[in-house]
Amino acid sequence: MPSSRRMRVTGLVALLTVFVIFYITHGARSTYNSQFYTRTVEALKTRQDAQARQDMIEKEKSQLDRVKQLQREHNAAVSAKASEETATAKVDGGAGRAAVAGANDQKPLAADVKDAIDDGNVVPVAGRRTMKDSSQKIVKTRPTGDSNDGVAKVGNVDARPTKPSSLTDSEPETEEEHEVEVELDTILKKGPIIVFSKSYCRFSKKAKHILQDLYTIKPPPYVVELDQHPLGPGLQHALQRSTLRRTVPNILVNGKSIGGGDDIEALHNNGELIEKITSMVGKRVEIKKNDGGAKTEVKFKA
Repeated sequence: MPSSRRMRVTGLVALLTVFVIFYITHGARSTYNSQFYTRTVEALKTRQDAQARQDMIEKEKSQLDRVKQLQREHNAAVSAKASEETATAKVDGGAGRAAVAGANDQKPLAADVKDAIDDGNVVPVAGRRTMKDSSQKIVKTRPTGDSNDGVAKVGNVDARPTKPSSLTDSEPETEEEHEVEVELDTILKKGPIIVFSKSYCRFSKKAKHILQDLYTIKPPPYVVELDQHPLGPGLQHALQRSTLRRTVPNILVNGKSIGGGDDIEALHNNGELIEKITSMVGKRVEIKKNDGGAKTEVKFKA
C-alpha cells in the first residue's frame, strides 16, 4: 500500500493537471475577449495600416518624380532636335536657292514650242490635247448692233438658244438675284396661268387678246409687263434659266411654259388650247370659249 506522502504528491499532480487543462480551455477564450487584448490588437493593426499607407504614398511620389524626369528629358530632346533642324536649314538655304536658280535657268525651250504651235496653227488645250484653230472666233461679249432685246421678232423667231446660266455660272447668289427669285415665286402663286409680256410687243398683245378676249378663264390669267416691272430684266433672265425661253410673251401654265404668241395662236386655231390648259391644271381653271358673243362652256375631263 503506497504511503500517505506518495498519495498526497499524486493528488497534487492530478489537481494541477486539471487546473492547467481548465485554464487552457477557458482562459485563452477570456483572454481574446479581454479589453487589454483587444486594444493591443487594434493598436498593432493601426500601426501596420499607417505603415502601408506611408509606403504607398512614397511609391506614388517616386513614380511622379520619375514621370517629371522623363518629361524634362523629352522636352530637352525635342528642343535639341528643333535647334539642329534650324541650323541645318540655315546651312542648306544658300544651296537650295542656288539649285532653284539653276532649275529656272534650265527651263524648256518655250520659244521653240510656241513657234511649232504657231506654224502648225494648233491651239493647246488643258489635258495635253490640241485642236485645230478655225477662222471662226467666239464672241464672248454681246455685239453693239445686236437688237436681241428679248422681244419676239417678225415671224416669232426665237433667239439663239443658250444654256441656262445656272449650269455655267458658279458665282454665289447676289442680293438682287435673291429678290428676283422671291418675286418670281410670288408671281407664280398669283394663279395657274401667268403671262409674261411687254406692253409694246405685238406678239404679247396677240397672246393677251386670245386669252382675255376670245376666252373667258376663271381665275383670269395674271399678266406681268416686264418692261414696267422694276425687276423686269432679272425676271426675264430667271425665266430663261427655268424655261429656256427668253423672248416674250412667255405663257406659263402651272409653272410650265407652253410657248409664245404664235404657239397660243396655233393652239387656238386648231381648237387645242382648252384641252392643252385643262390637261395641265385639271379642274383648277374654268375656261369658256367666246363664240360670236355666246359663251359655250367646255366640259373638263376628269
